[in-house]
Amino acid sequence: YACSSAAGGLRMMASGLVPELTAQAARQASLGAGAKVLKTYAFQLTEDDAEEISASKPDIFLLVGGTDGGNTECILHNAQVLADIGGEFPIVIAGNRTASRQCQRILSDREVHLCENVMPKFGVLNIEPAQKAIREVFLRRIVKAKGLSKTDSLLSGILMPTPSAVMRAMELLACGCEEESGIGDLLAVDVGGATTDVYSVSEGAPTQVNTVCKGLPEPFVKRTVEGDIGMRYSVRGILDAAGPGKLSRISGLPIPRVQTLVQFLREHTDTLPNGNPELEALDRALASCAIEAAVTRHAGTMEEAYTLNQPHTKFPSHTYVQTGKDLTQVSNLVVTGGSLIHTEQTSKIASYALYDPAQPMSLRPKQARVLVDRQYILSAMGLLAASHPACALRIMKKEITVDGDPK
Repeated sequence: YACSSAAGGLRMMASGLVPELTAQAARQASLGAGAKVLKTYAFQLTEDDAEEISASKPDIFLLVGGTDGGNTECILHNAQVLADIGGEFPIVIAGNRTASRQCQRILSDREVHLCENVMPKFGVLNIEPAQKAIREVFLRRIVKAKGLSKTDSLLSGILMPTPSAVMRAMELLACGCEEESGIGDLLAVDVGGATTDVYSVSEGAPTQVNTVCKGLPEPFVKRTVEGDIGMRYSVRGILDAAGPGKLSRISGLPIPRVQTLVQFLREHTDTLPNGNPELEALDRALASCAIEAAVTRHAGTMEEAYTLNQPHTKFPSHTYVQTGKDLTQVSNLVVTGGSLIHTEQTSKIASYALYDPAQPMSLRPKQARVLVDRQYILSAMGLLAASHPACALRIMKKEITVDGDPK
Protein backbone atom coordinates (compact mmCIF):
# COMPACT_ATOMS: atom_id res chain seq x y z
CA TYR A 1 0.00 0.00 0.00
CA ALA A 2 1.19 3.53 -0.66
CA CYS A 3 0.06 7.13 -0.39
CA SER A 4 1.48 10.25 -2.01
CA SER A 5 1.92 13.82 -0.84
CA ALA A 6 2.03 15.06 -4.45
CA ALA A 7 5.28 16.95 -3.87
CA GLY A 8 3.66 19.47 -1.56
CA GLY A 9 -0.01 18.69 -2.03
CA LEU A 10 -2.60 18.86 -4.77
CA ARG A 11 -3.00 22.55 -5.61
CA MET A 12 -6.69 23.42 -5.79
CA MET A 13 -8.81 26.45 -6.47
CA ALA A 14 -12.55 26.69 -5.99
CA SER A 15 -15.42 29.07 -6.67
CA GLY A 16 -18.80 29.34 -4.99
CA LEU A 17 -21.73 31.68 -4.66
CA VAL A 18 -21.61 33.12 -1.11
CA PRO A 19 -18.41 33.19 1.00
CA GLU A 20 -20.06 31.94 4.18
CA LEU A 21 -21.96 29.14 2.44
CA THR A 22 -21.11 27.45 -0.85
CA ALA A 23 -17.58 28.87 -1.07
CA GLN A 24 -16.88 27.57 2.45
CA ALA A 25 -18.45 24.21 1.55
CA ALA A 26 -16.08 24.04 -1.42
CA ARG A 27 -13.13 24.70 0.86
CA GLN A 28 -14.18 21.94 3.26
CA ALA A 29 -14.57 19.47 0.40
CA SER A 30 -11.13 20.35 -0.97
CA LEU A 31 -9.27 20.14 2.33
CA GLY A 32 -11.02 16.93 3.33
CA ALA A 33 -9.88 15.34 0.08
CA GLY A 34 -6.23 16.03 0.88
CA ALA A 35 -5.78 19.12 -1.26
CA LYS A 36 -3.97 22.39 -0.60
CA VAL A 37 -6.38 25.22 -1.36
CA LEU A 38 -4.67 28.11 -3.13
CA LYS A 39 -7.75 30.32 -3.16
CA THR A 40 -11.53 30.20 -2.91
CA TYR A 41 -13.57 32.69 -4.92
CA ALA A 42 -17.11 33.89 -4.16
CA PHE A 43 -19.72 35.34 -6.50
CA GLN A 44 -19.02 35.75 -10.23
CA LEU A 45 -15.43 35.40 -11.39
CA THR A 46 -13.95 38.62 -12.76
CA GLU A 47 -11.33 39.22 -15.45
CA ASP A 48 -8.73 39.68 -12.71
CA ASP A 49 -9.81 36.36 -11.16
CA ALA A 50 -9.46 34.65 -14.54
CA GLU A 51 -5.93 36.01 -14.97
CA GLU A 52 -5.02 34.84 -11.47
CA ILE A 53 -6.37 31.33 -12.07
CA SER A 54 -4.54 31.09 -15.40
CA ALA A 55 -1.26 32.22 -13.83
CA SER A 56 -1.63 29.88 -10.83
CA LYS A 57 -2.09 26.76 -12.98
CA PRO A 58 -4.01 24.75 -10.36
CA ASP A 59 -4.00 20.96 -10.45
CA ILE A 60 -7.79 20.91 -10.18
CA PHE A 61 -10.67 23.39 -9.92
CA LEU A 62 -13.85 22.83 -7.90
CA LEU A 63 -16.85 24.64 -9.37
CA VAL A 64 -19.83 25.00 -7.02
CA GLY A 65 -22.59 27.48 -6.35
CA GLY A 66 -26.26 27.61 -5.42
CA THR A 67 -28.52 25.16 -3.66
CA ASP A 68 -30.50 22.71 -5.80
CA GLY A 69 -33.19 24.72 -7.57
CA GLY A 70 -31.62 28.00 -6.48
CA ASN A 71 -29.35 30.49 -8.20
CA THR A 72 -27.92 29.26 -11.52
CA GLU A 73 -26.58 32.49 -12.98
CA CYS A 74 -23.37 32.52 -10.92
CA ILE A 75 -22.20 28.95 -11.61
CA LEU A 76 -23.02 29.23 -15.33
CA HIS A 77 -21.08 32.49 -15.57
CA ASN A 78 -18.10 30.93 -13.78
CA ALA A 79 -18.21 27.86 -16.02
CA GLN A 80 -17.95 30.13 -19.06
CA VAL A 81 -15.02 32.02 -17.51
CA LEU A 82 -13.20 28.71 -16.92
CA ALA A 83 -13.95 27.61 -20.48
CA ASP A 84 -12.46 30.85 -21.82
CA ILE A 85 -9.34 30.48 -19.65
CA GLY A 86 -8.43 27.14 -21.15
CA GLY A 87 -5.71 25.06 -19.57
CA GLU A 88 -5.32 21.41 -18.75
CA PHE A 89 -6.56 21.29 -15.15
CA PRO A 90 -9.64 19.08 -14.54
CA ILE A 91 -12.82 20.68 -13.23
CA VAL A 92 -15.12 19.07 -10.66
CA ILE A 93 -18.67 20.42 -10.88
CA ALA A 94 -20.57 20.07 -7.61
CA GLY A 95 -23.14 22.87 -7.55
CA ASN A 96 -26.82 23.46 -8.25
CA ARG A 97 -27.95 20.31 -10.06
CA THR A 98 -30.32 22.39 -12.21
CA ALA A 99 -27.28 23.91 -13.92
CA SER A 100 -24.77 21.03 -13.73
CA ARG A 101 -25.39 19.54 -17.18
CA GLN A 102 -25.32 22.98 -18.80
CA CYS A 103 -21.99 23.69 -17.08
CA GLN A 104 -20.72 20.37 -18.44
CA ARG A 105 -21.71 21.39 -21.97
CA ILE A 106 -20.02 24.79 -21.59
CA LEU A 107 -16.84 22.96 -20.53
CA SER A 108 -17.13 20.23 -23.14
CA ASP A 109 -13.51 20.68 -24.25
CA ARG A 110 -12.19 20.07 -20.74
CA GLU A 111 -11.86 17.10 -18.38
CA VAL A 112 -14.99 17.44 -16.26
CA HIS A 113 -16.29 15.38 -13.32
CA LEU A 114 -19.95 15.79 -12.40
CA CYS A 115 -20.89 15.32 -8.71
CA GLU A 116 -23.79 15.89 -6.37
CA ASN A 117 -24.18 19.41 -4.97
CA VAL A 118 -21.89 20.12 -2.00
CA MET A 119 -24.81 22.05 -0.45
CA PRO A 120 -28.12 20.76 -1.85
CA LYS A 121 -30.15 22.66 0.76
CA PHE A 122 -29.42 25.79 2.73
CA GLY A 123 -27.01 24.90 5.56
CA VAL A 124 -26.86 21.18 4.61
CA LEU A 125 -23.45 19.81 3.58
CA ASN A 126 -22.91 16.91 1.16
CA ILE A 127 -19.18 17.04 0.51
CA GLU A 128 -18.32 13.32 0.29
CA PRO A 129 -19.11 12.86 -3.45
CA ALA A 130 -16.93 15.86 -4.37
CA GLN A 131 -14.15 14.63 -2.07
CA LYS A 132 -14.23 11.21 -3.75
CA ALA A 133 -13.94 12.76 -7.21
CA ILE A 134 -11.07 15.02 -6.10
CA ARG A 135 -9.17 12.07 -4.61
CA GLU A 136 -9.62 10.03 -7.79
CA VAL A 137 -8.27 12.85 -9.95
CA PHE A 138 -5.45 13.39 -7.46
CA LEU A 139 -4.34 9.77 -7.53
CA ARG A 140 -4.57 9.37 -11.30
CA ARG A 141 -2.56 12.53 -11.95
CA ILE A 142 0.07 11.73 -9.31
CA VAL A 143 0.58 8.17 -10.57
CA LYS A 144 1.11 9.57 -14.06
CA ALA A 145 3.29 12.52 -13.00
CA LYS A 146 5.62 10.47 -10.80
CA GLY A 147 5.88 7.49 -13.10
CA LEU A 148 4.42 5.26 -10.42
CA SER A 149 2.56 3.16 -12.98
CA LYS A 150 5.89 1.32 -13.39
CA THR A 151 5.65 0.02 -9.82
CA ASP A 152 2.59 -2.17 -10.39
CA SER A 153 4.63 -5.24 -9.53
CA LEU A 154 5.37 -3.80 -6.07
CA LEU A 155 2.24 -1.91 -5.11
CA SER A 156 -1.43 -2.75 -4.98
CA GLY A 157 -1.94 0.90 -5.88
CA ILE A 158 -1.67 4.44 -4.57
CA LEU A 159 -4.67 4.30 -2.30
CA MET A 160 -5.05 7.91 -1.21
CA PRO A 161 -3.34 11.28 -0.77
CA THR A 162 -1.11 11.39 2.31
CA PRO A 163 -3.33 13.96 4.13
CA SER A 164 -6.32 11.66 3.61
CA ALA A 165 -4.36 8.78 5.10
CA VAL A 166 -3.50 10.89 8.15
CA MET A 167 -7.15 11.91 8.51
CA ARG A 168 -8.21 8.27 8.45
CA ALA A 169 -5.60 7.43 11.09
CA MET A 170 -6.76 10.29 13.31
CA GLU A 171 -10.39 9.22 13.07
CA LEU A 172 -9.47 5.63 13.90
CA LEU A 173 -7.29 6.67 16.84
CA ALA A 174 -10.07 8.84 18.25
CA CYS A 175 -13.13 6.69 17.56
CA GLY A 176 -11.72 3.17 17.59
CA CYS A 177 -13.22 0.23 15.72
CA GLU A 178 -15.39 -2.78 16.48
CA GLU A 179 -12.57 -4.76 18.12
CA GLU A 180 -10.73 -1.92 19.87
CA SER A 181 -11.75 1.34 21.56
CA GLY A 182 -10.26 4.68 20.59
CA ILE A 183 -8.76 7.35 22.84
CA GLY A 184 -11.54 9.93 22.40
CA ASP A 185 -11.69 13.36 20.80
CA LEU A 186 -8.36 14.75 19.65
CA LEU A 187 -6.54 17.61 18.00
CA ALA A 188 -3.46 16.86 15.85
CA VAL A 189 -0.79 19.21 14.49
CA ASP A 190 1.87 18.40 11.88
CA VAL A 191 4.43 21.20 11.57
CA GLY A 192 6.30 20.85 8.28
CA GLY A 193 8.84 22.84 6.33
CA ALA A 194 6.30 24.40 3.95
CA THR A 195 2.90 24.00 5.65
CA THR A 196 1.32 23.28 9.00
CA ASP A 197 -1.58 20.83 8.92
CA VAL A 198 -4.15 20.69 11.72
CA TYR A 199 -6.72 17.92 12.25
CA SER A 200 -9.54 17.69 14.75
CA VAL A 201 -11.82 14.76 15.50
CA SER A 202 -14.63 16.21 17.58
CA GLU A 203 -18.22 17.37 17.23
CA GLY A 204 -17.14 20.85 18.27
CA ALA A 205 -20.61 21.67 19.59
CA PRO A 206 -21.02 24.62 21.99
CA THR A 207 -20.01 23.88 25.56
CA GLN A 208 -21.18 27.18 26.98
CA VAL A 209 -24.81 28.00 27.72
CA ASN A 210 -26.63 30.71 25.78
CA THR A 211 -24.58 29.98 22.67
CA VAL A 212 -25.82 29.91 19.08
CA CYS A 213 -23.80 28.68 16.10
CA LYS A 214 -23.08 30.78 13.03
CA GLY A 215 -22.17 29.48 9.59
CA LEU A 216 -22.10 25.99 8.14
CA PRO A 217 -22.03 22.82 10.25
CA GLU A 218 -18.47 21.76 11.02
CA PRO A 219 -17.30 18.29 9.89
CA PHE A 220 -16.61 15.79 12.67
CA VAL A 221 -13.20 15.06 11.12
CA LYS A 222 -11.73 18.36 9.99
CA ARG A 223 -8.45 19.28 8.32
CA THR A 224 -6.99 22.70 7.66
CA VAL A 225 -3.73 23.56 5.92
CA GLU A 226 -1.82 26.74 6.62
CA GLY A 227 0.21 27.15 3.45
CA ASP A 228 1.94 30.29 4.73
CA ILE A 229 3.23 28.71 7.95
CA GLY A 230 6.20 26.37 7.83
CA MET A 231 9.60 25.94 9.43
CA ARG A 232 11.67 26.68 6.31
CA TYR A 233 9.94 27.41 2.99
CA SER A 234 7.21 29.41 4.77
CA VAL A 235 9.27 30.67 7.71
CA ARG A 236 8.52 34.26 6.77
CA GLY A 237 4.84 33.49 7.34
CA ILE A 238 5.54 32.56 10.96
CA LEU A 239 7.41 35.84 11.44
CA ASP A 240 4.51 37.78 9.92
CA ALA A 241 1.90 35.93 12.02
CA ALA A 242 3.70 36.13 15.36
CA GLY A 243 5.80 39.25 14.98
CA PRO A 244 9.53 39.54 15.68
CA GLY A 245 8.90 40.57 19.29
CA LYS A 246 7.19 37.31 20.20
CA LEU A 247 9.83 35.19 18.49
CA SER A 248 12.46 37.21 20.37
CA ARG A 249 10.76 36.66 23.75
CA ILE A 250 10.39 32.90 23.26
CA SER A 251 13.87 32.33 21.83
CA GLY A 252 15.75 34.81 24.00
CA LEU A 253 17.44 36.24 20.90
CA PRO A 254 17.49 39.97 20.07
CA ILE A 255 14.96 41.08 17.46
CA PRO A 256 17.60 42.01 14.84
CA ARG A 257 19.17 38.57 15.24
CA VAL A 258 15.76 36.88 14.87
CA GLN A 259 15.14 38.75 11.64
CA THR A 260 18.58 37.90 10.28
CA LEU A 261 18.25 34.20 11.08
CA VAL A 262 14.72 33.99 9.62
CA GLN A 263 16.02 35.42 6.36
CA PHE A 264 18.91 32.95 6.44
CA LEU A 265 16.54 29.98 6.93
CA ARG A 266 14.33 31.25 4.15
CA GLU A 267 17.28 31.23 1.77
CA HIS A 268 18.81 27.98 3.08
CA THR A 269 15.82 25.70 3.51
CA ASP A 270 17.89 22.57 4.15
CA THR A 271 19.48 24.05 7.29
CA LEU A 272 19.20 22.03 10.51
CA PRO A 273 20.19 23.34 13.98
CA ASN A 274 22.83 20.61 14.45
CA GLY A 275 23.75 21.77 17.93
CA ASN A 276 23.87 25.49 17.11
CA PRO A 277 22.34 27.16 20.22
CA GLU A 278 20.90 30.13 18.31
CA LEU A 279 19.24 27.99 15.65
CA GLU A 280 17.90 25.58 18.26
CA ALA A 281 16.38 28.46 20.24
CA LEU A 282 14.90 30.02 17.12
CA ASP A 283 13.47 26.69 15.90
CA ARG A 284 11.70 26.21 19.25
CA ALA A 285 10.22 29.69 18.95
CA LEU A 286 9.22 29.17 15.31
CA ALA A 287 7.54 25.84 16.06
CA SER A 288 5.70 27.31 19.05
CA CYS A 289 4.36 30.23 17.03
CA ALA A 290 3.53 28.00 14.05
CA ILE A 291 1.39 25.79 16.28
CA GLU A 292 -0.30 28.74 17.95
CA ALA A 293 -1.19 30.44 14.65
CA ALA A 294 -2.34 27.25 12.89
CA VAL A 295 -4.50 25.97 15.75
CA THR A 296 -6.00 29.41 16.30
CA ARG A 297 -7.10 29.46 12.67
CA HIS A 298 -8.42 25.89 12.87
CA ALA A 299 -10.40 26.28 16.09
CA GLY A 300 -13.64 28.17 16.39
CA THR A 301 -14.20 31.59 17.89
CA MET A 302 -16.74 33.05 20.28
CA GLU A 303 -18.29 36.50 20.18
CA GLU A 304 -20.50 38.19 22.71
CA ALA A 305 -23.90 39.40 21.53
CA TYR A 306 -27.02 40.90 23.03
CA THR A 307 -30.52 39.96 21.89
CA LEU A 308 -34.09 40.59 22.94
CA ASN A 309 -35.83 37.45 24.16
CA GLN A 310 -39.30 38.79 23.50
CA PRO A 311 -40.55 41.55 21.20
CA HIS A 312 -41.67 43.70 24.14
CA THR A 313 -38.72 43.03 26.44
CA LYS A 314 -36.91 46.24 27.34
CA PHE A 315 -33.66 44.65 28.50
CA PRO A 316 -31.39 42.63 26.19
CA SER A 317 -30.12 39.20 27.18
CA HIS A 318 -26.45 38.24 27.01
CA THR A 319 -25.67 35.50 24.47
CA TYR A 320 -22.66 34.13 22.61
CA VAL A 321 -22.20 33.45 18.90
CA GLN A 322 -19.89 30.55 18.00
CA THR A 323 -18.22 30.27 14.60
CA GLY A 324 -16.38 27.02 13.90
CA LYS A 325 -15.62 24.18 16.33
CA ASP A 326 -15.47 24.46 20.10
CA LEU A 327 -12.37 22.41 21.00
CA THR A 328 -12.08 23.57 24.60
CA GLN A 329 -12.91 20.13 26.02
CA VAL A 330 -10.64 18.10 23.69
CA SER A 331 -8.14 16.32 25.95
CA ASN A 332 -5.72 14.67 23.47
CA LEU A 333 -3.15 16.63 21.47
CA VAL A 334 -1.18 14.62 18.88
CA VAL A 335 1.92 16.31 17.46
CA THR A 336 4.48 15.41 14.82
CA GLY A 337 7.08 17.08 12.63
CA GLY A 338 10.85 17.37 12.95
CA SER A 339 10.79 20.47 15.14
CA LEU A 340 8.64 18.61 17.69
CA ILE A 341 10.14 15.14 17.75
CA HIS A 342 13.82 16.13 17.74
CA THR A 343 13.69 18.19 20.91
CA GLU A 344 13.40 17.68 24.64
CA GLN A 345 10.85 20.49 24.88
CA THR A 346 8.03 18.90 22.90
CA SER A 347 5.35 19.51 25.53
CA LYS A 348 6.40 23.12 26.02
CA ILE A 349 6.21 23.79 22.28
CA ALA A 350 2.92 21.89 21.98
CA SER A 351 1.40 23.94 24.82
CA TYR A 352 1.04 26.83 22.39
CA ALA A 353 -1.90 24.92 20.89
CA LEU A 354 -3.82 25.36 24.14
CA TYR A 355 -6.20 28.06 25.33
CA ASP A 356 -4.60 31.40 26.07
CA PRO A 357 -6.38 33.84 28.46
CA ALA A 358 -4.97 36.65 26.33
CA GLN A 359 -7.16 35.33 23.47
CA PRO A 360 -10.37 34.46 25.35
CA MET A 361 -12.52 34.22 22.23
CA SER A 362 -10.41 31.44 20.65
CA LEU A 363 -11.91 28.00 21.38
CA ARG A 364 -8.67 26.03 21.67
CA PRO A 365 -8.32 23.09 24.12
CA LYS A 366 -8.07 24.18 27.75
CA GLN A 367 -5.84 21.28 28.73
CA ALA A 368 -4.65 18.16 26.95
CA ARG A 369 -2.09 15.40 27.23
CA VAL A 370 0.57 15.58 24.54
CA LEU A 371 0.98 12.46 22.38
CA VAL A 372 3.97 12.34 20.04
CA ASP A 373 4.25 10.51 16.71
CA ARG A 374 8.04 10.20 16.84
CA GLN A 375 8.23 7.51 14.16
CA TYR A 376 6.04 9.26 11.56
CA ILE A 377 3.60 6.35 11.40
CA LEU A 378 0.32 8.23 10.99
CA SER A 379 0.04 8.04 7.20
CA ALA A 380 1.10 4.38 7.20
CA MET A 381 -1.54 3.58 9.82
CA GLY A 382 -4.17 5.38 7.76
CA LEU A 383 -3.32 3.04 4.88
CA LEU A 384 -3.32 -0.04 7.11
CA ALA A 385 -6.68 1.00 8.56
CA ALA A 386 -8.34 0.27 5.21
CA SER A 387 -7.80 -3.48 5.65
CA HIS A 388 -6.69 -4.03 9.28
CA PRO A 389 -8.19 -1.27 11.45
CA ALA A 390 -7.76 -3.04 14.80
CA CYS A 391 -4.11 -3.77 14.06
CA ALA A 392 -3.47 -0.17 12.97
CA LEU A 393 -5.15 1.16 16.11
CA ARG A 394 -3.12 -1.07 18.44
CA ILE A 395 0.11 0.00 16.74
CA MET A 396 -0.80 3.67 17.15
CA LYS A 397 -1.66 3.17 20.82
CA LYS A 398 1.75 1.60 21.34
CA GLU A 399 3.88 3.93 19.21
CA ILE A 400 2.22 7.33 19.68
CA THR A 401 3.30 7.94 23.24
CA VAL A 402 2.67 10.54 25.92
CA ASP A 403 5.55 13.00 25.88
CA GLY A 404 7.98 12.20 28.67
CA ASP A 405 6.78 8.63 29.21
CA PRO A 406 9.34 5.88 28.65
CA LYS A 407 8.65 3.84 25.48
